[in-house]
Amino acid sequence: MRIAIAATGTVLLLAGGAALALGLGVFDAFGDPSARPLLDPAVARFAGDNGWFLPVAAGAAELLALAGQLWLVVQGRAVVHQWWPDLDPETRVRARAAADDLTRDVRGLPGVQDTRVRLTGTADRPRLRLNVSCAGDTLVSEVYGELGAGPVERYRRAVGMPDLPVVIRFRPVPARLRRRRPEPETA
Repeated sequence: MRIAIAATGTVLLLAGGAALALGLGVFDAFGDPSARPLLDPAVARFAGDNGWFLPVAAGAAELLALAGQLWLVVQGRAVVHQWWPDLDPETRVRARAAADDLTRDVRGLPGVQDTRVRLTGTADRPRLRLNVSCAGDTLVSEVYGELGAGPVERYRRAVGMPDLPVVIRFRPVPARLRRRRPEPETA
């Protein structure tokens, strides 16, 4: 779908640029543009014979432009809510503190190299995104079970959202890119 929208946008941009260049006289070297009709003669005859054609074409273009603008607003809103959830300030503070605890708890699990926690969504439909980077030989099912049993439930309770949906994405880290954890000093 994105490819079709990008192709349509490119064609419309090129057509608009060509119309602007024609209006500014860039193509004057190819002949006098004022001597040529704006529409092809067959289209002009059809539009002259049928008085409804141009208003319907203009109305369809307006509806298409309105649909495109509405789509852009919806997409922009989704991007904004992805980075800044629509939450009240008190919930935001609790979520930030709970995220720090969750990050510490997840990094303490065996095989976990790194984690990123983000509360996204709207006030009506919030969700927690948890990206977990694990060593290649880590049993993801064990990490997943540990997450659901402990840290994620504590996060939900701390934020006050017991039914908060959680999206967990695991990413294996190749051995050559792994960070070594500092060994605890023995006394």
